[in-house]
Amino acid sequence: MQASPDRRWAHIVGRRTPDGVEMMSFARLAELAEEWDGIVPPQPAGLDGPTHLLRMARSLFAHSWFDYEFMTVACLLGFQAMEAAFRAMYPEPDGRPLWKLVNQAERDAILLPNIAEVARTGVELRNLYSHPRTQSVLTVGMAAPMLENTHRLVALVLSAVK
Repeated sequence: MQASPDRRWAHIVGRRTPDGVEMMSFARLAELAEEWDGIVPPQPAGLDGPTHLLRMARSLFAHSWFDYEFMTVACLLGFQAMEAAFRAMYPEPDGRPLWKLVNQAERDAILLPNIAEVARTGVELRNLYSHPRTQSVLTVGMAAPMLENTHRLVALVLSAVK
């Protein structure tokens, strides 16, 4: 199989420039993903699972240039990184569902109510993408904010891990 751009990118603008528009490219997708790289500080061994998942999510986002649906998989990995961060914060082996961990973080004042609501939306999306009835396809405008928000949530949660 030869790697070539997914045909759907042919009509998607990457950004506006003073000279007009620049069409989307692998380099532009990689550049967008790189913007999220520094959001989560380096973590010690044992807490680096979420950051490894986020690295894979960024790679898949950029590589959606070759397979557009990789964006959905990238977002799923971002939500899995969010879950891994919550499970690092609350490592009890009781198997509580993720939404309960989010609610606990809100009660513990780790998450403000508006941030907890964003996290609960992430839980719903994670469940939707993890248990699909059919294929999901996201646009860059949908995937990029999801990935940025999961990076920010992971950074916030990991900063509270003691």
